[in-house]
Amino acid sequence: MTSPDPHPDPHTVDRARKLLSLWRGAVGGEKSKARGALMRVLEGANLTLRDLEPGLPPGRDPEDTLTLREADTLLAALDGSPTERDTALTRLADLPNLSVAERERVLRFLDVGRLVVSRAEGWVQAQSDDELTAESVAQAGRSLGESDVARHPGATLADSARDLSLLHAASQVRPERTLKAADGYEAAFLAALCAALSRVPASVSGPDAQGQYQVAAHLSVNELSQVRARLSREAAGLRRELLRAARLYGRAVGEQAL
Repeated sequence: MTSPDPHPDPHTVDRARKLLSLWRGAVGGEKSKARGALMRVLEGANLTLRDLEPGLPPGRDPEDTLTLREADTLLAALDGSPTERDTALTRLADLPNLSVAERERVLRFLDVGRLVVSRAEGWVQAQSDDELTAESVAQAGRSLGESDVARHPGATLADSARDLSLLHAASQVRPERTLKAADGYEAAFLAALCAALSRVPASVSGPDAQGQYQVAAHLSVNELSQVRARLSREAAGLRRELLRAARLYGRAVGEQAL
């Protein structure tokens, strides 16, 4: 195959693109006709599919594109014109199943802070967290690191940016509280309760020299009040659950074959 014309006729390129679009939407005999017409146009103008769209193979048979992922074409478009890049980025932000390396490549072009700002209002409205505002989520999004977003297990880059922004914002708008616990079991209960109420992970430390445990959690005033009320109300229930778990575990150990 000879080298493609570096300055192809724009009318020919436009015709070839229309034939490619026709081939993609056609079925049966019409698809076969469109394929043949496209290949003749490309051969006559010494063009390849890649001259029509970045990311397509450097051949002339449109059947070769069937093995391509959508991501392959979009990622290749990042090296195209600014318009092609912006169009690709819009789709790539919501495209699932990108590898970490592919996500890192996208993030070299995608402004995560701007993405968060553009979607913060909708994300906040979908939450039941009265402490969050679009402004607080946008502020959190501006501080996100590209590596954190790339490696976060969200299905898409936008999902990862959303989850991290909401988490960071939720912790930033709530003061950190230190709660004392009577023992490790109560501390584990408190940490899980705090995380469920605030959606911010809590941590347990201890025992200290006095044998006490502490829970560090981000809680609003209302959430702190709820934690105290529920701990008081559920203390007896916690003890019952611990006894039940101990009996079940003892039975399981006793029934194990020696």
